[in-house]
Amino acid sequence: MSSLVSVIVPVYNVEKYLTQCIESLIEQSYKNMEILLIDDGSTDSSGKLCDRYAQEYANIFTYHKKNSGLGLTRNYGLERIKGDYVTFVDSDDYLDPEAINQLVCGLDSGKNDTVIGGFTKITDKGKKLYVESYFEKVVNNDNCYSQIFCHMLGSSPVGHDSIKASVWNVLYSTKIIKENNISFVSEREYISEDIVWDSDYFKYSKSVKVISSSLYYYRSNPNSLSKTYRPDRFKRCISFFEYMIDKISKTEIEDEAKLRLTKNLFVNVRSCFALEKGRLFSDIRKNIKNMCNNPVLQRAIKEYPVSELGFKQKFFICMVKNKWSVSLSMLVQCGLIND
Repeated sequence: MSSLVSVIVPVYNVEKYLTQCIESLIEQSYKNMEILLIDDGSTDSSGKLCDRYAQEYANIFTYHKKNSGLGLTRNYGLERIKGDYVTFVDSDDYLDPEAINQLVCGLDSGKNDTVIGGFTKITDKGKKLYVESYFEKVVNNDNCYSQIFCHMLGSSPVGHDSIKASVWNVLYSTKIIKENNISFVSEREYISEDIVWDSDYFKYSKSVKVISSSLYYYRSNPNSLSKTYRPDRFKRCISFFEYMIDKISKTEIEDEAKLRLTKNLFVNVRSCFALEKGRLFSDIRKNIKNMCNNPVLQRAIKEYPVSELGFKQKFFICMVKNKWSVSLSMLVQCGLIND
């Protein structure tokens, strides 16, 4: 008998996209699924849409709860699943009909406990932006932590060899999750709750298959946390960097993980700079000066092999290191620094 797969879909004010998301799950070729729609206190018609589908389909279950954010809503779903495996779908995304089936096939009849796929990034209106596809491979035992999770922290200094630290288009073992009490932190506390989840999960995974499938359609939402200006974004990036450095300290991946976390910090800093565009120049300069002066960032630059980076990355980091806030502000204002 085929394994029961639980699909957790946190829902919050997504009436514009929700029908497409749920319909794509209903149309999956793999049928032994339960779909949990967790309405996180929506104020639009999302909750009613969830109720309608739950009434029509026996394998769709709707739950309504007080708003608590994405991470804690996923935990609410995890407490209610019955499947042997679980995956997560964001409610503004959708799947190709073969997406779940390809993940299940990657289990190789139970030989693997976890399966990771790529994705296709699309615009708000559904236009394809790019495809993230991985080479197929199987990683076993302690290598799951060092070769899979470590690569989720970012790229190495000389390459683009990261695996996106997302929990969608990944099939996780419910047994591993429940035996080790793995749960999500709140994204309101940590800027990337997915990385924290994966850092806990892959310590226990014994056989991971990476597949070439990119049948998950990830929507680039212009209103997402990563695309909108927030005064505390840089502070949260620094706080998360310090948290993860502490979390991986004294593990076998500490040295390589620190390099990858630092490079990812640089990417996040660049994004923080780019989001300053459109503000008053005096405000841009003030904020960029404060970011450049941050001691955690300056120490990270000092300890990183900047010389191994590509020319554009190296030049940007050197400007930050030397605190050229006026020049950096002008580049931001002209739109020459982007994320």
